[in-house]
Amino acid sequence: MEELSQISKKYRRPLEIEIKPHMLDHQFQGRAVLSAMEAVMLLADSLLEEQPVSSVMAMADGNFDKFLYLDQEPNLKSIANEIQVKKNGDIITTLITKTASPKSTITRVKEHLTVRFVQKMGPPPFPPPEKLFGLSGAAFMVDSKDLYADLVPFGPAYHNVTGKLFLSENGVVASLQSLMKDQQRSPLGSPFPLDAAFHCACAWGQRYGGFVGFPVGFASRTIFKETSPERTYITRIFPRDRAPGRFTFDIWIYDEGGVMHEAALGVRMLDISRGKIKPPTWVMAGAHDDPLKPLRDKSTALSVMELGTVSNAGETALSISEMERFKNMGDRRKTSYLGARFCCKDISRRLSGNDRTTPSSNITTTCSDNVRPCCPSTTGEKSFPCSVSHDKRFVIAVSSETAVGVDVEEIGERVMKSRRMYMKEEERTLIEKSSFEPMEGSTRVWTIKEAVAKALGIPLFSAWKKVEVKEMGKESSTIHIDHQAYKTFHCTVDNHVFTLFNTAWTA
Repeated sequence: MEELSQISKKYRRPLEIEIKPHMLDHQFQGRAVLSAMEAVMLLADSLLEEQPVSSVMAMADGNFDKFLYLDQEPNLKSIANEIQVKKNGDIITTLITKTASPKSTITRVKEHLTVRFVQKMGPPPFPPPEKLFGLSGAAFMVDSKDLYADLVPFGPAYHNVTGKLFLSENGVVASLQSLMKDQQRSPLGSPFPLDAAFHCACAWGQRYGGFVGFPVGFASRTIFKETSPERTYITRIFPRDRAPGRFTFDIWIYDEGGVMHEAALGVRMLDISRGKIKPPTWVMAGAHDDPLKPLRDKSTALSVMELGTVSNAGETALSISEMERFKNMGDRRKTSYLGARFCCKDISRRLSGNDRTTPSSNITTTCSDNVRPCCPSTTGEKSFPCSVSHDKRFVIAVSSETAVGVDVEEIGERVMKSRRMYMKEEERTLIEKSSFEPMEGSTRVWTIKEAVAKALGIPLFSAWKKVEVKEMGKESSTIHIDHQAYKTFHCTVDNHVFTLFNTAWTA
């Protein structure tokens, strides 16, 4: 009754849906259905024709109740926007259809989609930039061609995810676009980027939830700046609540310059087929493995990130001293430097009681020399020993109670070219007698000496001479430093070797 008391008037406004060819590419179990985002656009445009002074850029309580099948048009008696104007100014709009039974005179009214256009709503709080502009975790990558071939089998007009999707337990990063160049403009912008972000969330649910989810609503949607068919956008998707057959996501969409365009929060994805549609086995394989767990278990904290997901727009995370160094770098160096800062700030927050309120720019993750990394508490009262490393794909930061060093290197020709510089003759013999191929064994030796140099704070060429690898294994190796035996530990992820060394690990 309280809700009804706030409604000042309610009426229906006829709608016309022109079924364009591209709409037939949006299907469920072989039948074309109106996409939820195009339906919301229809409701917004209809409302503005009726009440031009209304605001449609902030929405809440989106519910996608029933599909509107586009092939039922011959039996469609009427489509309408049912409008409810509340006393606080908010406007609830519902897409309804009236259909007549072919065997009787009974008319049925269906509510397909409801959304509340909020007239006074502030912007939602943004996630920390190190979370928004990068994806932590060793990601599982899905080519957009495989996405649409196996996971979201829509027709080509809705193939609006481009390149590779990066999926990890911590969410999704992907590039979006709109293939429809001549669509009618709307104050909401193009419906295709958010629709494509739903496809990415669906892929995440298939990998980490084991079911095929469809969007059934959202808690809120805010459009900061309309999206355009001519642009490429990036989506960062955060998984939130989980339950069997159900996930909730927060979806952020920004352009390549980091300008935020929209946020859809509390997006609900539901297994509406009730298990009849199942994900392919390849997307679920190894979903819950943690390839870096052996190193994570030996660290106070560890953070790894895919450099391919790091956007230089995340420079807002940098402190004044970090920014001074960053601004003089080239683009590639900027990305790796920024990724390292993201990882260190993530560790600082975790070691400060999962602090999510301190501004990222207040956390300086370089020492007083503005070169060596550190992971300070967000209060600045304590700093944890830290080491960082990156190769072309990954950036990693590790902290420990004692001096620590980490290195990551892709197994490749680079380590073979300078073997005589960093490897002793005994180490080359060790590799020849081991089960490792020369390139992989050489990569292990390289990463060991890099990690030791960082932990001891010595030049790399000094570590080449000072450190000797005595035993080499898949998960651990034994080394000598000044006749003292130590252990180092390794993980291999997609042909990249990670090595961790701590001065406390005497053998």
